[in-house]
Amino acid sequence: MSLPPLIRRPAKINAFTLVEVAIAVGILAVSLVALLGLLPVGMTNFRKAMDISVTAQISQRLLHDMEQAEFDEVIDQRNLAPDPPSYCKPHFSFRAPKVGRPVLRYFDEQGAEVIPAAETLNDQEKRAVVYHVNIRIIPRAELPTTGETGGQVAQITVQVARNPTSRSLEIVTGSDSDPNMPERNLFKTTTGIPIYTYHALIGKNSGK
Repeated sequence: MSLPPLIRRPAKINAFTLVEVAIAVGILAVSLVALLGLLPVGMTNFRKAMDISVTAQISQRLLHDMEQAEFDEVIDQRNLAPDPPSYCKPHFSFRAPKVGRPVLRYFDEQGAEVIPAAETLNDQEKRAVVYHVNIRIIPRAELPTTGETGGQVAQITVQVARNPTSRSLEIVTGSDSDPNMPERNLFKTTTGIPIYTYHALIGKNSGK
């Protein structure tokens, strides 16, 4: 008499239930939404950090060039009234270069200068330019420690505007009686264009 074959139980299958899969997908979706929300903030902060680094390099280069130049040429001594300090109004300033028509200077995203072939940027130059630079000079600056003015110290202000679309940037103008006179010859605030401003005092070395 033969024995009946052994009845084998089916092997236990390990798997996720539909409810578990739905919960996992929900958690993943919430996490991805949170991460995607952080991307614009991270990109904005990265862009600001890059701008600060590049604009600082540009300003340092321009200020170094002025420190190495002849002081009397930097302040346009030839066209200034002589001392004593009745030579001009407080905060008297001009845009550099004083000789000829003051112009902006242009730099690409790496901080290399782009020199226009003509008075205005052509289309190819506009595509390369990211930063527009304005330089203002107060030829006889007020000394920060004594509040006195003299002919041996000048204040240089370098403004670097991140303007990759080459929008028109206005300069503050006005008469000597203008209450905003300390802002004269600087960029006007323009919505959507960050402007980084750097100041430095340079002095006249004895013997020059």
